[in-house]
Amino acid sequence: MTQSPWSPQPEWQAPASTQNAYPLANPGYSLAQTSMVLGILSLFVVGVILGPIALMKAHEAERDYGVQATVGKVTGLIGLIFGALQVLAVVGYFLLMLFLIPASIYGSN
Repeated sequence: MTQSPWSPQPEWQAPASTQNAYPLANPGYSLAQTSMVLGILSLFVVGVILGPIALMKAHEAERDYGVQATVGKVTGLIGLIFGALQVLAVVGYFLLMLFLIPASIYGSN
């Protein structure tokens, strides 16, 4: 005889647990993931700011929790380099315009 799916739970079966079935995650994994996301964002947006933050989070994840955060380190470093090059390009452009425009207007003499 089969039991109907709507019948009450048999007495020999333990009731469902209300406790969390999953253990708490290591905070190092969250730091590593945060460093990865910040590193990827630093490739496209304000790499000079987000790159070092990604590097710090990756270093913290490795130092304090022993979690590998290589992707966060690499993308953060590349984002930092790209951001620094962008800043240098903008500053160089303004310096070039600062000296080039007056020379073209007033002549080289």
